[in-house]
Amino acid sequence: MFTRFLIKPGAPQWLWVLGVLGDFLIFGGILFGLLQLVPVRFRRPLIVALTFIAGLIYSVEFFYPADPKTQMNFLTPLRIKLGEATKVVYAFALGLGTFNLIRFHGGNVIRNRAGWFYSLIFFISFFAMAGAGFWSYYCPSKAAENTYNMLFEGIVASLGATMFSTIGFYIVSAAYRAFRIRSAEATLMLLAAFIVMVGQVPVGAYITSGLPEVGPLRNLRLENLSYWILSQPNMAAQRGIWFGIEVGALAMALRQWLSLERGSFFEREL
Repeated sequence: MFTRFLIKPGAPQWLWVLGVLGDFLIFGGILFGLLQLVPVRFRRPLIVALTFIAGLIYSVEFFYPADPKTQMNFLTPLRIKLGEATKVVYAFALGLGTFNLIRFHGGNVIRNRAGWFYSLIFFISFFAMAGAGFWSYYCPSKAAENTYNMLFEGIVASLGATMFSTIGFYIVSAAYRAFRIRSAEATLMLLAAFIVMVGQVPVGAYITSGLPEVGPLRNLRLENLSYWILSQPNMAAQRGIWFGIEVGALAMALRQWLSLERGSFFEREL
C-alpha cells in the first residue's frame, strides 16, 4: 500500500525501505488477524482448500492450450501474480529464519547454557556483517567498502575455503572406508575414485606428464582419464540419480498439493 500509492518513483531508498516494512507489518498483521478469527475447526479445511486451489491453478495453466499469438492463456496472468506472491512468502521465511536464530542463540546467552560463547560469537558476527553490508550499500565510501571486503573476503571466504579444505581429508578417509577392496565392484570403484581425485590436482598431471599430449596415448594421462570418468560414466549415473530425484519430487509435490504429507500443516497424516 505504502510503496504503491504513497511513495513516488525517485524517492530516497530509506523511504522505500520504510514503505516495504510498513506494508509487511500491516498486511502481515491483517492476514494473521483474519486467520485468528477463523474458528479452529475450520482452519485445517481452509488451508487444505487454499493449497489445492493454488496447485490446481498451476496445473491447469500448464496444460491448457495457450493463444499462439501471446503464448498465454486465461490463467497465465494469475499464475504470474501467484509467482510474485510466492517471492513475498519467501521473504517472510527469511525473516522467520532470522528471528528463530536470534531467539535460539539469545536463549543460550541469557541462560548461560553450555557453549553460550559460540552463540555470542554468532551475534557479533551477525551484526558486524549486517552493519557492514548496510553501511556499504546505503553510504558507499572507501572505508565502508574496505570494511565489507575485510569481513567477507578476509574472514568469511577464508573460513569457507578452510572448511572445504578440511572436508577434503574426510572425503579421502570416507572413500577408503567405502571402497575398501572386498569385491571386484569395490575395486573398480576404488580405482575410479583414485583416478578422479589424483587427476583433479596438479600432481596427477605431473605423474603422467611423460605421456604424449596427442595421439592415442594421451587418453592414458590421469587428467584425461579423470575427465572421461566424470563426463561419461559418472554423468550417466548422475542423470539416473537426478531422474529418480525428480520422480520423488513429483510424488512429494502431489502429496503436498493434496495435503497428505505428514507434518506439512498438521500433526498426523491424513
